[in-house]
Amino acid sequence: MMQRIFKVVSALALCLAVAACDSKPSNFYVLSAPGITTGATAQTTRRRGLSIGVGPVTLPEYLDRPEIVIRENATALNVADLNRWGGGLTENFQSVLGEVLSERLNTDRVLLHPWSVSGNVTYQILVQVNAFEAHPDNQVLLDARWAVVSGGTQDVIRMGRTVLREPISGAEGGAGGPDYAQITAAMSRSVARLGQEIAASGIR
Repeated sequence: MMQRIFKVVSALALCLAVAACDSKPSNFYVLSAPGITTGATAQTTRRRGLSIGVGPVTLPEYLDRPEIVIRENATALNVADLNRWGGGLTENFQSVLGEVLSERLNTDRVLLHPWSVSGNVTYQILVQVNAFEAHPDNQVLLDARWAVVSGGTQDVIRMGRTVLREPISGAEGGAGGPDYAQITAAMSRSVARLGQEIAASGIR
């Protein structure tokens, strides 16, 4: 009896060990602002220019999760369990958008939602993201409605809808599946293009 129990326990331990060896580590990605200087060469903040409040940015519930989501067809999604965001996607999106607006509007006074009550802003940028994922045609689709609101009166100054398709570099995929580094790079470029379009809408 004891010998049989020992064999069962040994077999179970072996199965767990094999499963642990076969498990793959997760990969983590973040959005970034392409072409914007950071690190040792960055300039010290000078607190000049318009005061811009960025956010809130809202994402569909199916995107606001740790795993990266790509679209397989009009109704099917692929949730990548092993390819994840290195933080909240909403906050990351908002941060990159703020960096792009800071550069395009030549201002260091950018606040990200939620900011303190004492942080008065000249303009607030509201963004509602309708879609933000890679598609089977090897492009990232970003579909977003946005508004520029007066920080004092809350009157809408500008509003629009931006639909962007950004090619995914080297996105053939092949046997190895999607290249999530290239997908997230294309997503980063999409957010940058959105920021450029908002900045060019006539904010002064």
